[in-house]
Amino acid sequence: MMPLQVKLQRVVKATKDEAMTVEQAAEYLKVPKQYIPVLVARSDDLKMIGDETIIAKRDKMNSWLILTAVVVTFFVISILPGLMG
Repeated sequence: MMPLQVKLQRVVKATKDEAMTVEQAAEYLKVPKQYIPVLVARSDDLKMIGDETIIAKRDKMNSWLILTAVVVTFFVISILPGLMG
């Protein structure tokens, strides 16, 4: 059986805006509303905004990946031909 915080994480990330209210989460997991902040605290990929909204944390790795791709592309197009002769 899957832990409740993992279920919550998956359902929040599956929503269109990657956000959900505490009431929606409690209804989905069939637990009291007071237990939802505990589940969010146990999950590394979720955070609470105020007392009513749960959001999925954004991956910061994407920005590093894009930056690396831009630098490599610049190197290949601009510098590598000059080094080759």
